Amino acid sequence: MANLADLDVETILNLVGMPVQKELVNPRNPKEMAEKVRVTFRPLPKGYDNKTIINFRYKLKEKLTQYGAQVILWNKATEIEPNSLISRIFRIRKVKRNTNAVIDVDRPYSKLRKIMSNLAEKIYLLLRSPDKSVTEIFRASAWADDLTKKHVMDPFNTQVVTLTPLNHVFADNNTPYDEKIKIGLQNIIRTMSEVVIGVSEDRISIINMNLSDSTFYVDQLDEFILNSFIPKIFAPIKPPVLNRFDLGTFDPSESSYAEELTNLGKQLKQTDLFPEGSNFNEKIRRLSHRDVVNKIFEGRTGVSYGFVALAEPPKYEGPKEISRGEWNNLSSLDGINNEAIKKGYNGRWYVKTVIRGKEFYQQVPDIWIVTSRSGCDKTNLDLNRDIVRIGLVKGKHYLQIPTGIDLNRKDIRPSFDTYVILAQSLAAALYSPNLIKNGMPILHFHGYPDPVWFQSFECHVGENNPSMPCGTLEAALLNFSEIYELANNNGTEMKLLCVVESDHGVNILGPNMDYLVTRLREGSSQGHILLGGKYLPYLKEESKPRLRNVQ
Repeated sequence: MANLADLDVETILNLVGMPVQKELVNPRNPKEMAEKVRVTFRPLPKGYDNKTIINFRYKLKEKLTQYGAQVILWNKATEIEPNSLISRIFRIRKVKRNTNAVIDVDRPYSKLRKIMSNLAEKIYLLLRSPDKSVTEIFRASAWADDLTKKHVMDPFNTQVVTLTPLNHVFADNNTPYDEKIKIGLQNIIRTMSEVVIGVSEDRISIINMNLSDSTFYVDQLDEFILNSFIPKIFAPIKPPVLNRFDLGTFDPSESSYAEELTNLGKQLKQTDLFPEGSNFNEKIRRLSHRDVVNKIFEGRTGVSYGFVALAEPPKYEGPKEISRGEWNNLSSLDGINNEAIKKGYNGRWYVKTVIRGKEFYQQVPDIWIVTSRSGCDKTNLDLNRDIVRIGLVKGKHYLQIPTGIDLNRKDIRPSFDTYVILAQSLAAALYSPNLIKNGMPILHFHGYPDPVWFQSFECHVGENNPSMPCGTLEAALLNFSEIYELANNNGTEMKLLCVVESDHGVNILGPNMDYLVTRLREGSSQGHILLGGKYLPYLKEESKPRLRNVQ
């Protein structure tokens, strides 16, 4: 059993309502992740002559093997589907389901293949059905394409990684983030890949649906592979699916927190940290490709770059803290370690906590949060359309949408970062209650502050963690653990906490909304907070106490 700080990983997962896997991996240890990863390299196309990418491909394969990943030969990792007539006719080999990633190079289309691809798309339009699976869509539409994605049996769990020449505009720190996003999205969409790696003689860039712009020098290859690449293929981005939630409704007009959230979004507009999202329907030319993305992202039609959320004050019933004698008389819970979590006579959960050597037993509160829905404009929230309410009650997840909205509407979905939002809020309630006792704003954007921006009673944590993608239980674990460790090591009084997620962005949270807005406006106007990854290396390099001036 892996441990995260002084907390048992399984206990954290039970508290935040995430499924406990048989083999738990410490998300702070990328070598553990590597040993669980299976990858294959698609053979290079005939005549491929980009020596820089060929050399990088060789080194990548060598390093993955060195770190314990299983690198499977193409013929061993693939097979011809016996039940697919097209696969048998065209001898199309499919990557088996237990493979985490297939790594390929960018494959430009010939004129003949473009003609055949257009023909395939016209045939697909005639045969199109909303009930088709991703695999069926590819069978019907991609038989003339050279997309690596069509060679994958399990498109939900096997990621396509494409190696392509480095785009120097994308890798330039002076290129505006909006321009970088256009370039990154174009590459992801054009290659139908989850991860695109740009390669030159001296630099490496990497982008996935987190839409980061991280770059590395070639002498940082080990850091790139361990802390950036392996986490991405170990834990693919997955949006929270609705069947994980108990569904219900709420009336935003009767929620003071929902109204506060709309005002918060408007106040953040002038920071320029929450750019307009991207609509896949506008970016993806082929309908078959839009249908594939629609299936994989459970109806989401685009991506946005951040979220705004407001955690309501935690809800308790009865005493917040009990004695050791009372703890010993509590009941155990099925399937949960009763050394860490127990149930009271009133059905409330209690958890054993150790902070700076002191052991105590506290009630696990109900957590409720109003948050922007996935894909909306965070700085212009529609009270009745753009806000959802998520909850964590005794290890169960809840989702409430505005009254009168059809749950079948595909654009009413919780944020990709839902599990992180819940984990942060519960950890704050348990270990740093002054952060959340009167409610706590949580702001996430795809950029970073310069370390010089931080003042007294403000801190940043998490910058040296592996870059776990959003929507993963590993990201939730890291965020939960960072707040616990901060409280355990430094105290609980702070005005602002910045939880850094490498290759993704930051989460800014604190007890006072006006204070956070003022600080973000100052940082943005002074150039001390920027979208994109310019300041991430500075955060990683800085070695300072985690929290200043805390008694």
